[in-house]
Amino acid sequence: MRYFLVLICCSTWALSTANDDLTSTPRIIIVGAGSSGIAAASKLFENGFTNVKVLEAENRIGGRIHSDYLVDMGAQWVDGEKDNVAFELAWPLGLIERFNENNNFTIEYCGSSRSPLSEKILEGLNDIQATLDDFHNIDLSNLKSGSLGEFIDAKFNENFKNEPEMNASLQKSLLNMLNLMKMASDGANSWYDLSAKKLRDYPDCEGDSVINWKNRTYSTILDVLMKKIPNPEDELPVLNNTNTNSKVIKINYNGDSAPVKISTADEKEYLADHVIFTSSLGVLKANHEQLFDPPLPEKKISTIKNLGFGHSAKIWLYYDNPWWYSDENKQINGKVLFWTEDDRKKIENIPEKKWILGIAGFFPVEHRPKTLCIWMASNHSIEMESIPEDMMRNEIVELMNKFFGHEYNITEPTEIKRTLWNTNENFRGIYSYHGLQTDATNINNADLAEPIMQNDKPILQFAGEATSEHYGTVNGAIESGWREANRLINLYANKTLLKN
Repeated sequence: MRYFLVLICCSTWALSTANDDLTSTPRIIIVGAGSSGIAAASKLFENGFTNVKVLEAENRIGGRIHSDYLVDMGAQWVDGEKDNVAFELAWPLGLIERFNENNNFTIEYCGSSRSPLSEKILEGLNDIQATLDDFHNIDLSNLKSGSLGEFIDAKFNENFKNEPEMNASLQKSLLNMLNLMKMASDGANSWYDLSAKKLRDYPDCEGDSVINWKNRTYSTILDVLMKKIPNPEDELPVLNNTNTNSKVIKINYNGDSAPVKISTADEKEYLADHVIFTSSLGVLKANHEQLFDPPLPEKKISTIKNLGFGHSAKIWLYYDNPWWYSDENKQINGKVLFWTEDDRKKIENIPEKKWILGIAGFFPVEHRPKTLCIWMASNHSIEMESIPEDMMRNEIVELMNKFFGHEYNITEPTEIKRTLWNTNENFRGIYSYHGLQTDATNINNADLAEPIMQNDKPILQFAGEATSEHYGTVNGAIESGWREANRLINLYANKTLLKN
């Protein structure tokens, strides 16, 4: 889901032509070609920097923005309008549309027993959903653990304290359902891990939170950043200075004045005066000890360890003949799943099946009338990515028949695509979140963004969604890339070379 690299294509050339004179042309390496890295590179090229190179571990650019068959395997919606740079870039070009202006979307709660919920229970559930959708100005003073789960437990008990149909088993099933729905979007393994305070105080971008890309995908934003859209002749030279299949395995920033040395898995080396590191927080958690020489400062390491990094997944189902439409209504409602405790226990005891317990529900896709999207939450996403594809297909069809077969003639999908963010070592998950441990250690995203300085110059900079106050979003990633590019632009503002 990145930053500027030097204009060097091989290690021999890089090392033999190293120029230590920063007043001439600073060598900038960007690690990662996601939205953050592309934003940083574009901003630098736009402002006269020329010795910029991006190193990307994957065989493509985009990072956690990735489309397949015209659907988004990663980032999908523009989340808000006000102070959202993605919206500000795309809206004037007519590339996106507000969901709520064109759709009437509702949620249908579907139980494994197929027994309908009463109107009173539905009202209580919808009230909880409304609270989660607008969580600001909530009084959290009575919380002991500080978790979102503790708050929802209390809210649930209040809503259903006089509801005779709400027995202990049903309560457990519905709370688990709500937890999965929330964690599919927030990334934590459970809402008992998620900080209620940080969720309440999160700086949302006002406006529609599910703005879609019409018949395009979110990868369009990359072309906008690189100036390919709206005028292809204005495209910045980002792609020509991006090396894919170039996984960075070591960043040596030791020495008082020596340049930073970057080593890649294909046995190439690059020298840089500045490195902007944009890989995911998941990669930092797993690899920071091996990646950086010398080790990162203790505060940086503590931040990496104590910020949360989450897991969720999507499965896309393609149909030649969609089964879910009725004659009266061509708009499918989101179908959210909940299990009886007996059904859940049966599934939990079958290792190859238990991953389906992480499925939050089946949802429609704007402008994709023959496509359904399954959203998954928690560590079950890792289990899903680890099973054979034919087994996954069979379990999904069986699941749909169990929940919907009494209403619809379930047909086989013509194709299934699944995300692999959690088991891909170049991502190791989806995006960051604030957990209880984050609160306990009093760290924040700005701590991760703090650059490492040498002789009053930033030699190792950090960007990516986890370094932004808008963590977990594409707009946060773009903001962070621009932030680090501007740090260098301001540093070299008086250098005449950059004005030529």
